[in-house]
Amino acid sequence: MEKLKILVVDDKRVVGDMFDITLGYYGHKVTCITNPDEAINLIQKEQFDIAFLDLIMPKTDGVDLLGRLRKVSPDLPVVIMSGYSVEDKWTRGKELGAASCLRKPFEYEDIRKVVKEAIGKDI
Repeated sequence: MEKLKILVVDDKRVVGDMFDITLGYYGHKVTCITNPDEAINLIQKEQFDIAFLDLIMPKTDGVDLLGRLRKVSPDLPVVIMSGYSVEDKWTRGKELGAASCLRKPFEYEDIRKVVKEAIGKDI
């Protein structure tokens, strides 16, 4: 199994920790960021296989962040995450190229499924 480099952007650190513990256990490198501006700076410096963006954050939302991200990394597969019913934002995210939406709360199998959909690789 190929080891992936995964970016998680969520204002709640516990979400990033869940990815880190779960996927890190399988050898994937998980970088967790709580600040969207830091995420953009990091994407300009490093290459990731996939990114998970929280849809609702205090300073910005995942759709705005996705739009900014597309300017610096147009081909990065992105999965939007949300615990809310915000279909209009999800529709806009799809228009900007989001590969999938991961509904919170989620489990490891849910992550595996969206990664497979987004980049065609099993984790």
